[in-house]
Amino acid sequence: MKVNINKISVLIRELEIEVPQDRIKEKFDAVYEEIKKNAKIPGFRPGAAPRNILEKHHSGLAREEVIKQLLPETYQDALKMENLDVIALPEITDVNLDSASLRYKAKVELRPDIAIKNYKKIKIKKRTSEVGEEDLKKALDNIKEARKIDSIGEDFAHGLGYASLDEFKTALKRQLIMQKESDNRMLIEREVLDYLLKNVKFSAPESLVKRRFSELLQELREYFTKNHLPKEEVEKKEKEFEQKLKDQAQEQVKVFLILDEIAKKENITRDNQMPNKVIEFLFKNADWVS
Repeated sequence: MKVNINKISVLIRELEIEVPQDRIKEKFDAVYEEIKKNAKIPGFRPGAAPRNILEKHHSGLAREEVIKQLLPETYQDALKMENLDVIALPEITDVNLDSASLRYKAKVELRPDIAIKNYKKIKIKKRTSEVGEEDLKKALDNIKEARKIDSIGEDFAHGLGYASLDEFKTALKRQLIMQKESDNRMLIEREVLDYLLKNVKFSAPESLVKRRFSELLQELREYFTKNHLPKEEVEKKEKEFEQKLKDQAQEQVKVFLILDEIAKKENITRDNQMPNKVIEFLFKNADWVS
């Protein structure tokens, strides 16, 4: 099999692939054997029709099946031959099958080289999740304002199912601590991701950025549609948020690929939970400072 590679851009390559005659013949033989098992041709029992008769009645089907099977097989072979690590499905064009060979082009986008250093011992500032009296007072004031009441006493606590006002305050304080822990977690994650983005330089694959942008745009569309915005207003909002969503898509793709590279280096399972697992790994190996 012959493979010629043309460099289109930093990450995009066009492969010109030519599959030799012997492999095509082998595939046609296998395909016609399968057709023979089920072909219904007048004058022949199923499985008994000779090859020339099968070719006369089913050449189109056989050709289609040969191309269908050989394209993915030979494309994968080409990637292995040239040691190419691609990031998305190929764009297949110019497919040409004749008796001598199968030729086609496959445009692919490569996974970028991501050189990650110093991802262990990232300095992270510790944050307290303590809730003081001022925090509690502010929360109670917010409740009073939201419910338009003058004070929060025993009757209010009883109305919510608490035995006493103190019990209600204890539960509220616990809720505030949980919220603070969640907020702190988000801030720390943001700091870690900002550090990685700042210290790891590479070009994000265009295909992944475009796909993520489309997903974000669809989410925005659905959000405004659910909130009963007229179609023209939705379109206006899309244009308004377009650049912001493109920037988000670019950043999110880069973050994912950085975390994926760390997962590969540290033998962390690369499944749907991979980002969370890598974040936990980074927290565990961070340099926590007061």
